[in-house]
Amino acid sequence: MDSNEETVQKHVVVNGPSQRSEVLTERTERGPRESRSATGTIAIVAVLAIAAIAVVLYIVSNRNANESANRNANLDVASQAPPPTTIVQQPAQQAPVIIQQPAAQQAPVIIQQPPQSSQRENTSANDDAKMQDIATKRLADDLNMAGVVMTITDARAVLTGTVNSAAAKAKAEQIVKAVRGVKSVDNKIVVSG
Repeated sequence: MDSNEETVQKHVVVNGPSQRSEVLTERTERGPRESRSATGTIAIVAVLAIAAIAVVLYIVSNRNANESANRNANLDVASQAPPPTTIVQQPAQQAPVIIQQPAAQQAPVIIQQPPQSSQRENTSANDDAKMQDIATKRLADDLNMAGVVMTITDARAVLTGTVNSAAAKAKAEQIVKAVRGVKSVDNKIVVSG
């Protein structure tokens, strides 16, 4: 039998008041068989497949864009210069001053510096460090001051580095002068461009 042929058998039973009869018919049909899947089902499957492919492509492209943005952000952060290192030098201790009197008088009188001076020197160094921290933070808040380096010793600030304009140079000096305790500012900033 060919795949395009189909045999249909019918069995019919007729019951009458006085008799009963059975009829058996068999028929063979030729022609293409109907597909068991409807075209609508095939269309729905095709649309769902295309939608799934589109979603996967969208997710992959977004992931690649996010990875690229993260990579660029990491490169930007890595390329920025680290903050300048602050070095605070403590002044050396002075030896006691000995004043000798002429021989006619009693034994020499030794005058020593008061112990408060070493405390004052430590306090001065601590104050310099605090002033420098405050001024550095204020300069870091302004993007135009990224190239400015500052040190404070004995309440005197020295500014070095480069900025883009004379106004930025003046502003850097004003920012440092506004820090409480700074006595003077030596502005050695170079204006470039």
